[in-house]
Amino acid sequence: MPAIHPARLKQQAMLLAQHYDEPPVLVRSLHHLLDFYADRAQRPGQSGIPRPLLAAYRVKPPVLRQVERELAPLVQADPEAGWALVQMLWEQPYLEFRTLAASLLGELLPDPPGRIFGAVRSWVRKDTEQALVDALSHSGLMRLRQEHPDVMIKALSDLLGDKDLNNQRLGLRILLPLVDDPPYPNLPALFRLIQPFVRVAPNKLRPDILDVLASMARRSPVETASFLRQVLTMPENPDTAWLIRQSISAFPQEIQERLRSAVRSPAV
Repeated sequence: MPAIHPARLKQQAMLLAQHYDEPPVLVRSLHHLLDFYADRAQRPGQSGIPRPLLAAYRVKPPVLRQVERELAPLVQADPEAGWALVQMLWEQPYLEFRTLAASLLGELLPDPPGRIFGAVRSWVRKDTEQALVDALSHSGLMRLRQEHPDVMIKALSDLLGDKDLNNQRLGLRILLPLVDDPPYPNLPALFRLIQPFVRVAPNKLRPDILDVLASMARRSPVETASFLRQVLTMPENPDTAWLIRQSISAFPQEIQERLRSAVRSPAV
């Protein structure tokens, strides 16, 4: 792997971006660029890095960041060409290409809004890399989340209400950035979305539910604790107490004590 020289990398990324309106040429050039910076010394699974399910060039983060920096303004200025490029990037069975596709998807004008969410929903499969699911949830839906929050809530409600656990899991991952976004004011709407999962938590979804609860506790511990105590009083809530015990460390100490008391003696 050659050393990264910022000036050279910037020039390489600028040359690549000249083919913005020629997706096949840009994709081919990007393969060459990533191959140039590929880390062939690092073996998958070393240093605690999980073995990727997709092929990967394993380039250093600055390489993709520079490419994204050159392409993002073009995607914003010409969304239709950007849409064609993003789709072709995702079609490449390489981790870096799909990571870049997720980032650029979030730069596209969300018009019509459903197209962006539809892409995320169709791209995520049962075996999709966790890193890509989170990249799509955070970066890929960035503008949709900021500019059309009501559309996001409706789409999330549909996902979380689906009977398929994989769709429910995707909905929980997409919910996280909304919780983590301080400007988003409607936390009660997010509580309503997650309430069924706090009452009955499928084993496969428990890590994701706990991630959401921890984020809610960090953002608004008082409201989140009040929500959890309320769910404790509802019927058919076999998993609520377990979820509270597992997430309690995310709360301030004084709230932890109140939650423990509520678990011991839930009001009826």
